[in-house]
Amino acid sequence: MSASVPPPDNDPAQFLRIAGQGASLATHADLWRWLQGDVQRWLAHDVMLIGWGDFRTGNLRFDVVSSLPGLRTFNCSPGTIAPLLSYLRDCWVAAQQAPCQLEVGSFSELLSRRGPEWDRTDAIANMRTAVVHGIGDGKRSGERIFAALSGHSVPPAGAATALKLLLPYIDTALRQMPAAPQRQASCMNSQYQRHVAHLAALSERERQIMTWVALGKTNPEIGCILSISEFTVKNHMKSIFGKLDVTNRAQAVAKLTRMDAYA
Repeated sequence: MSASVPPPDNDPAQFLRIAGQGASLATHADLWRWLQGDVQRWLAHDVMLIGWGDFRTGNLRFDVVSSLPGLRTFNCSPGTIAPLLSYLRDCWVAAQQAPCQLEVGSFSELLSRRGPEWDRTDAIANMRTAVVHGIGDGKRSGERIFAALSGHSVPPAGAATALKLLLPYIDTALRQMPAAPQRQASCMNSQYQRHVAHLAALSERERQIMTWVALGKTNPEIGCILSISEFTVKNHMKSIFGKLDVTNRAQAVAKLTRMDAYA
């Protein structure tokens, strides 16, 4: 995960024109045309994935805006999109809720436990980078995550800053238009339901700690990042091990990543 960088050297007047167009979007078709138009010069991407709802339970709604064949909101199962959204949300939290760029090589590993319903969303598994930002009101149920996914191996320069600037217009447009048709969550498999139960058992602080553990941070480093003592981190880790029924950090990370919701 890399830090945000300055936006590309584009004409500010052009951005104001693009922003003005974003303020007048009324339908999902308008949003699609806007994102595929001049926005691409600032934020080149193949898929815009937006998720909101309760990230603790995995009860999420989402929109998928893309020109890739067959990749539409109504074709995507909540049981497969929700783990990816949870992963992206945790990366955003790990970045102190700042715009972040992820260079994952391929989402196929993250989604390796996919079910048969993934025949319509394999295109997402082939994405190689993501630019992620979010908004929230301090409550998990009020958070909204925005991710610009790309098949390129390196995020475009300035993409994180560009998403931060464009996000208010995307969010406002989505809130003003009817929600896109979405498949029901009835196809969610029992394995993912068990995983949701594991995540629900973890506290907010424990989820934050596990995000940093998965990023390779030591207990002292996590303590400094979260402004808590190393002893407190150790106590949280002991609690996490008990809730996940594991005995060490590697097992805890593996148990979460195996279900495609943590990294």
